[in-house]
Amino acid sequence: MKSFFRKKIILNIVFTLSVLTLFSQNPDVNYTFNGQVKWMLLTNTGTLLASTGEALVGIRPNTTSPSFKLDRLKKIKEENLEFVPGTPYLIIKPKGMMTHTVVIDIIKGKIVFDSKAEKWQNGVTSRHFISPEMKFVVNGMHKEKGLGQYKGGVGLYDMLDGKLIRIFERKAGNPMSGKPDIMGDNIIIPGIKNITCYSINSGAIKWTANVKNATQIITNEETNEIYAFRSKGTNTVVYKINADNGNLLWSEGNKINGVIARINFTEHGLALVTNIVKSGQKGFVGKIANKVKGSGQSKVYLLDLKTGADKWKKSPKTKGIISHFYIEDDGILFAVATGGINKVGFDGTPLWKKPLKTGPGIQIMARVDKGILYISQTDTDIIDMKTGKSVFGKALKYKNSKAVCSTFDKDRNRFLVSCKSGIYEIDGSNGEYNLIAKDSKFEGKEDPSSIQIRQGGILLSSSQNLTMLDFQGDTKWHVYHKAPGISTFGKVFMAALAVSSMAMANASAYQAGANRAALGSYHSETRRMESYQEGFGNIASASFKELNKRFKATKATENSAFILTKLNNGVGLVKVDKDTGETVDEILLKDKKPMYEVDDIEGVLYFKSKGNTISAFNLKK
Repeated sequence: MKSFFRKKIILNIVFTLSVLTLFSQNPDVNYTFNGQVKWMLLTNTGTLLASTGEALVGIRPNTTSPSFKLDRLKKIKEENLEFVPGTPYLIIKPKGMMTHTVVIDIIKGKIVFDSKAEKWQNGVTSRHFISPEMKFVVNGMHKEKGLGQYKGGVGLYDMLDGKLIRIFERKAGNPMSGKPDIMGDNIIIPGIKNITCYSINSGAIKWTANVKNATQIITNEETNEIYAFRSKGTNTVVYKINADNGNLLWSEGNKINGVIARINFTEHGLALVTNIVKSGQKGFVGKIANKVKGSGQSKVYLLDLKTGADKWKKSPKTKGIISHFYIEDDGILFAVATGGINKVGFDGTPLWKKPLKTGPGIQIMARVDKGILYISQTDTDIIDMKTGKSVFGKALKYKNSKAVCSTFDKDRNRFLVSCKSGIYEIDGSNGEYNLIAKDSKFEGKEDPSSIQIRQGGILLSSSQNLTMLDFQGDTKWHVYHKAPGISTFGKVFMAALAVSSMAMANASAYQAGANRAALGSYHSETRRMESYQEGFGNIASASFKELNKRFKATKATENSAFILTKLNNGVGLVKVDKDTGETVDEILLKDKKPMYEVDDIEGVLYFKSKGNTISAFNLKK
């Protein structure tokens, strides 16, 4: 299962968004509503969502009126939104004691599921999205047709047309306890008392399996295998089930340490990663610290497909949480958040003499011509996959850098890495590296968050800074515009952090069950976005076609950058030419804390110009 991340997550949301030509300060379209615009959010589908006093509204790019107004969803807050990665679907999550759940196709502007309209009593108690089948499964009490009473059941809905496929009746004492899965005509539903396999076509029960309180079902259609997972305290029990009759193929569940983080099918066994989380700092700050530092430890298992026993007598030491995990032809390659890369054969034998020591926070691992490139917070190197050693005998080391960005300069066959020490070039042929530019001299306590090769040199950018270097690393020009206030930047940063955490959590969830997770080639972020879409590229739906088209589109913004700053008459956006550093134009937003979004693919700026009005500027004019 492939998924994608919202591009705004990278601190490039820093408002360095480009345009092709000049534009007028007068808005091209004004969208006026009957109520106050409380918040607005540009989604990965290209639809701008906004909450107003009259409805939840959606605005598609380059249109003269909102594409939809959902007046039943007037008081939705941003924390109620749950986007389904790689799809046009938005789940409106329940709030407080209410369990009313709604699913929206935000490209069509159509409600494809509404628990009230579908007559689920007091909403649904649990909900799960199953891909790539595009099915939505809910649990609760459903009102039967023609009768005034409710019965417990699990509903299966097709998200492509919003229609109910079937309700599988459940006894009150055996409600759905976890996430089900689909395999052909079968839907396998975990329950408090057992696991039940139903025919989707007829609704008949095919078999039951004696596993209580399973929290997740994973199926492998290629091998006709079914696995069930049950949480037991801080540990997990794994079961294998006969897909034909429900018999347990392992004499008893295999108890493993930790909570499941990754599941991968291989012909050599079931590869699992669990996380054994240590208690750390408490509260919001603690949660962020633990995520960044990778608090706790991961454990890797390879379970025998016949017996369920761990095939490895001794699991490889990780000394931290695994952040990268790849199934290769000859074994398993993984990296740890606190630093270190290792490779283990399918028989449990280390394929390298010793794990490779690296810096913490490995941001990128990718194939290049000479081996595997990794980039961490403190070092970068190209390593040999067979030996685990540096291809060129040495790693590039630099100051600990939270923001490390890179690109490949194909005309000069070199990788460029921007870090706290400056800009390094790494020769793609011999691995030699050289510091071509020292301190980037960014102002406002910023570090570069993006590096780009342009025709005239190397462009570094951040929220408030732009610097152009020539290809030898000498500064050609530098532009800085002071941020209008820490409150605005702080709000944007925290929003980015929240979106990033959500996207990472969703991505992790949707990686489960993938048959292959091999290491990919080094490429640009734009290509990475496209690759996430390939998993859904063949779905015959207008919304998916539009979504794929958007992520394969050439950016409308190439030659200019927008920086939010304080102008003479108030806060606004400065348009800076990326090749010359010259200020081309300004948009005065007249607001100390402006609410705005920029669609850098379609070239549209959305701005809350009044309490009840959103103005749109066409940046391609």
